Amino acid sequence: MPDFALSDTFTIHYEEWGDPSSPPVVLLHGFTASHRMWSQQVEVLASEYRVIAPDARGHGRTTSPEDPGEYGIERYAADLAALLDSLGIEVCALAGSSFGGMIALQFATTWPERVAALVISDASPAYEHPAYDERFRKREAGIRENEEVVRKRGTAALGKKLATDVEDGFLADGIRNRFAALDSNGYLGASLTRRTRPDLTSLLGARLTMPVLLCDGEDDPVFCALDLMARELPHARVVAVRGAGHGLPVQRPAIFIEALLDFLHDVEEGKSVAGRRRV
Repeated sequence: MPDFALSDTFTIHYEEWGDPSSPPVVLLHGFTASHRMWSQQVEVLASEYRVIAPDARGHGRTTSPEDPGEYGIERYAADLAALLDSLGIEVCALAGSSFGGMIALQFATTWPERVAALVISDASPAYEHPAYDERFRKREAGIRENEEVVRKRGTAALGKKLATDVEDGFLADGIRNRFAALDSNGYLGASLTRRTRPDLTSLLGARLTMPVLLCDGEDDPVFCALDLMARELPHARVVAVRGAGHGLPVQRPAIFIEALLDFLHDVEEGKSVAGRRRV
C-alpha cells in the first residue's frame, strides 16, 4: 500500500497494479469515494497496462487538511502531477469519474502534453452553465444541502440520512460505514472545490487535442454536461448508456471497461475515435 509524501504534513495514498514497464493508465475516483471504486476495473486493465489509482486529497487514506484554503481544483491537479513525477511517469492515459473527471479535466487542460488519452465519465466542465438542465441543478442543490448536514453534524450523520432512502439493508450499511469513515474536513474541502472550480468549457477545444472518450448513463442528471462537452470536442468518442445513472464505472462496470479498453486499443493503433455510440 504505497504512500507518497508530498510534504511533511501531506501524504498521498495510491495503489498500483500491472507491469511497471507497460503504458500507464491513471484512474481518478469520485466524490466521497476512494481508489477502491475501481476494484472491478483494475484486474482487467492490469493485464495490459500499468494501473495507478490514488486517493484524492481529503479522501480515503490521503491527508485531509483542516484549512479550507488547502483545497481547490488546481491543488488536486497539482497533487496528481507531483505523484506522477514521483513515479517517473511523464505521459499517461487518464480516466476520471464524477469528481475525478473534474480533476482529470483540470489536469488535462493545464498539462495536455502529459495526457496521451483522456476518459471523462459522469463529469462536467463547470459548476454552472446555461446548457445545464433542471435535473443537473436539482442534483447540485441536493449536494449543497448535504454539505450543510456535514458542516453542522458531520459525515456520519449524512451517511445515516442518505441510507434512509435505501431499502437494501446491506447497501444501507455500506453507505453508513463509508460516510462514517470520511473526514469532515475532506468532505467540505472537496465540496467547496466542486463549487468554486473554474469554467473550463471554452478551453476544451483548444487544449484537449488528445483522443478523448466521454461516457455517461442517459439517466444521470449530469448527462447534459456530456452533451455540452461533446459539442466542444467534435473529435471525441461519446458513449451513452441506456438505463444507467450516475457513476457509470460502478453501475455498469462491464460496459465501462469494454468501452475503456476499446478506446485505449484504438488510440494505441492510431485509429480515429470520433463518433457517438448508444449502448
